[in-house]
Amino acid sequence: MPLARLLPPAGRLARLFTVSTSALLAAGLAAASPAAAADSVSYDFESPSQKLPFMAINGFGRVLVGPAPGGRPGQAARVNIPNDGRSFKSELVIKGLDAGSHRFSFANYLPGDWQERDLDTIVAQWFSTQDDGGGIKPVVALSVHGSDWQLKVHWMTSGEIRETVIPLGASRPGHWNRWAFDITWSSAGKPGSIHVTRDGVTVGSHQGANNYHRGEPPHFRIGAYRPNWRPEKGPSKRDGASEAVLFLDDIAVTSTTPGSPPDVRATSPGGAASPSESPVPSPSPTPTGSPSASSSDRPGEAPAGGGAAPGGPAQEARTGATAHGSSGRIGIVGGAVGGAAALAGGAFVLLRRRHAKDSPRSARRRART
Repeated sequence: MPLARLLPPAGRLARLFTVSTSALLAAGLAAASPAAAADSVSYDFESPSQKLPFMAINGFGRVLVGPAPGGRPGQAARVNIPNDGRSFKSELVIKGLDAGSHRFSFANYLPGDWQERDLDTIVAQWFSTQDDGGGIKPVVALSVHGSDWQLKVHWMTSGEIRETVIPLGASRPGHWNRWAFDITWSSAGKPGSIHVTRDGVTVGSHQGANNYHRGEPPHFRIGAYRPNWRPEKGPSKRDGASEAVLFLDDIAVTSTTPGSPPDVRATSPGGAASPSESPVPSPSPTPTGSPSASSSDRPGEAPAGGGAAPGGPAQEARTGATAHGSSGRIGIVGGAVGGAAALAGGAFVLLRRRHAKDSPRSARRRART
């Protein structure tokens, strides 16, 4: 015989209350679990206690948090690579993403005295670490080349790396750019897609292969990387060049549904893809002390230990991870607990009424009537 029939009415109500409350609490706690938002993170650089991702720094580069330039309120991250003969990379690295679909959004700022050069300065890249650990080009890279932004997309055909270059418009130093990249990674049997907006306007897109289809899923790196400044390239690429300095803010990575349309305005003139195949000075934080040099790494791979350097009045970038949407998870937990409390109150009222109805006094009152 089912247990519900053996229990008295009050017992059945109590069991219903217990089961329902447990289910609500379990749902709330599951929603609050960090694993539920493993592919959604954000960094706004405003809180002194906020921990930042791992840093990949080669040489004496720095990532410091200080006042945002260009009339932007609040804090921002200042990234620099000195022209010292060995420094070539200062990046924040966000790993642990799956091979699905994501929106990568961030703001960046090139100072008004940015030096134009006919060599790439990569400011964001998506890199797939290969099984053999060997160096390989990033699958996608946003860079400033000369006076323009451009996007390079790489994939592999018959063991050969293919490349598409997509122009994204003038670089406009002294202007805060708000970028959004909606990326669905391709697989061996399924094409992918990339949709790029700048300041809310579509500036470029790519359909087809955008991955090597081997190794780890691409992870996200943002900062500054000058591949032609690697020591093995020689000193000629550094001649007459100043240090690379730029600013970052409002970095966010969010899981999305493949094919979901981005919220954008009309396509900006000159922002269409153009594929080609082929094998005002800003305020800066004032650091104290001397940074420690980190060891050189393979192309696109972070050195062990990061390479953070001590900072002064500006807050130095802190390593760690901060899950995006923690307030949302707290709200879910609060809603679940609130729902459980409401259910508990209703069950309590029903129990009281049932108890009053079944009591001897109630029975005598019914007998008299």
